Amino acid sequence: MKDKDVYSAVYDIVDENMKKSGGKLGISKELVLSTTRIKPGKVDILKLSRERNNETFVRKAYIFMLNRQIDDTALKAWKAQFKLPPEEFQRNVVGTIKQSEEFFQNQVRMYNNIYSENNSFGGKFADIGRTAGIPVSERMRKIYGKMPPFMKKTAKKILGVGR
Repeated sequence: MKDKDVYSAVYDIVDENMKKSGGKLGISKELVLSTTRIKPGKVDILKLSRERNNETFVRKAYIFMLNRQIDDTALKAWKAQFKLPPEEFQRNVVGTIKQSEEFFQNQVRMYNNIYSENNSFGGKFADIGRTAGIPVSERMRKIYGKMPPFMKKTAKKILGVGR
């Protein structure tokens, strides 16, 4: 039996017991299972960004970046932005959490931060699948698209894509 199956079964048991006692779990099964795949003290922003539901994203971000569930007050504050496009919403969440004292104190290391403001170009390598998140112009995307496969592979390696 895989770890995921064990955690899934445990969640189901706890959820059922909570329902029988008139309660409700404050975290979804999907969110619990996603936390079983992370390394403590590290968060891969690229992997996190694959979540396209803004509410689920902010819930995951709090767990992965702050080592805790989002509180009701913070969730209500973020709800005003749920209608934003996912990339814009995610940039806001990651930037806000990254600048918080709590994030600093938790000493969580971010990598593959596609929303970093320390990038040197302007746009994103969308053609290589929102990879390293280094902003580039449309012209750079076209150049990348015309590269032979061995050069694309080298470019990805240089950018740290797929690590």
